[in-house]
Amino acid sequence: MIRALIFDMDGTLVDSEKLHFEAWRKTLARYGVDSIPQSDLNRYVGVSNEQLADDYIQSHSLQVKRTTLLQEKQELYLRMIPSLEPLPGVRETIDRYCGRYQLAVASSSDRIELHLILETLGLTRYFAQVVGGDMVSRKKPDPEIYLQAMQLLRVNPQEAVAFEDSEAGVAAAKNAGMYSIAIPSPLLQDGDFSRADTILGRIDQADEQLLARFSGQLD
Repeated sequence: MIRALIFDMDGTLVDSEKLHFEAWRKTLARYGVDSIPQSDLNRYVGVSNEQLADDYIQSHSLQVKRTTLLQEKQELYLRMIPSLEPLPGVRETIDRYCGRYQLAVASSSDRIELHLILETLGLTRYFAQVVGGDMVSRKKPDPEIYLQAMQLLRVNPQEAVAFEDSEAGVAAAKNAGMYSIAIPSPLLQDGDFSRADTILGRIDQADEQLLARFSGQLD
């Protein structure tokens, strides 16, 4: 029986990827990176900020520490968060399932970012647990973040469903032994979501009938 629904944040609950990208562009411009192709940034959707920082430091021989880049990027991003709105169907989905399932957020973003987004949207009270990337040592597609979320919720993998917009997120959920619903980000429509149990166009298409089908079907 399904007892918990665990949501990714960026690209799943809010359209925040464009803000992350803008924060990265402004941060890297300070160190002489004049332009970043959108295709380059798309490769990092669902992947850690640390990986992006490391790759650009190496590829552009930047004379800056990873921690400095991450801090400057986060400061810019936090100032942008108040402009965010939930993606279509998010409020309806949360209202539908709050009180019937335990709800949680599990995202590679830091907790400070996740809590500010939930506070901005007035959604904090709906979520029993919020697990950020700064709470784990290995980020998606590693399953650690989902394993920790399930431990905090006290549910087993066969009792939990992950909502994800990226291949890395789906992989993290499946590597944790969970069910996974993919709602691919517009940036990732051509991605390989074959490991997902279901692929939807909108988050509110995840109805009770779909969740009921998952019970007892995990390989």
